[in-house]
Amino acid sequence: MVNKNRLNKLWPVHIGEFYNPDHNTIKNDLINYFDEYMKKNPNSRKGGENHKLYESKYNLHTLDNKYFKKLITFIANGVLAMSNEANKQELKNIRDPKFKVIINDSWFINYERGGFVLPHLHPNCSWCCVYYVQIGKDASEINGSTFFEKTLPFSHVKDFGSLYNKDGMARVKPEEGKLVVWPHFLKHGSIPYTGEKNRIIVSANTSVLLEKNNKTNQPI
Repeated sequence: MVNKNRLNKLWPVHIGEFYNPDHNTIKNDLINYFDEYMKKNPNSRKGGENHKLYESKYNLHTLDNKYFKKLITFIANGVLAMSNEANKQELKNIRDPKFKVIINDSWFINYERGGFVLPHLHPNCSWCCVYYVQIGKDASEINGSTFFEKTLPFSHVKDFGSLYNKDGMARVKPEEGKLVVWPHFLKHGSIPYTGEKNRIIVSANTSVLLEKNNKTNQPI
C-alpha cells in the first residue's frame, strides 16, 4: 500500500535583506538632503506610533533629488527580487514577463536617542521596506533593530506540541546600506536605539505590476 501521508508547509513569509554596493557614495549626500528638508519643513508628520523622531512626508520619490532617486532604484530592484521569489511558481507559466515596481509612498525618519516606532501595519501596498542610511557601530538586534510580530495567534496551551508559538518576534540586525523587504501584512516596529548617532532610515510602500502587451497592468 502506498503511503499518501504528507506534511504541507503553506504560506511562507518572505523577508529579504539586500546590501547596496553604492551606499558609501550616496550616504553623506542623503543625510545632507534630509538635514535641508528638516530645516525647510520643521514640523514632523504626527503619528501615534512615533516617539522621539522626525518623520518626513510620504512623497519623497516625487521630489527632485538625484541621490534619493538612486536609492529608490536600488529599493525597486530589491522589491522586484522579492516579488519574483514569492511568485516563482506562477512565473513558470508566463513567457517573458515584464514588471513595473510602483513606489506608492517613500519617506525618511530621523530617530533621536531612544526614539522608536510602535508595532503597526502599512495598508494599500504589496511590499514594505526599510533602508538603513545611518546607524552606529553598536547597533544590534536589541539596539535599533526592526522587528516583526508573528502572524499566528499565540497559544495558551502549555503542552509540548504548542511550543512553536513560544517566540512571537523576529528581529533584523540594522546595518548601514541594508535594505529589508517584507509583505505588507506583517506588523512591525523598531526597537529604541541608544547609540551616539541618530538612527536615519528610509521607508517605502510598493506594488509590483505585471505588464502584458505593454497595455494592461495586472497585479501579481
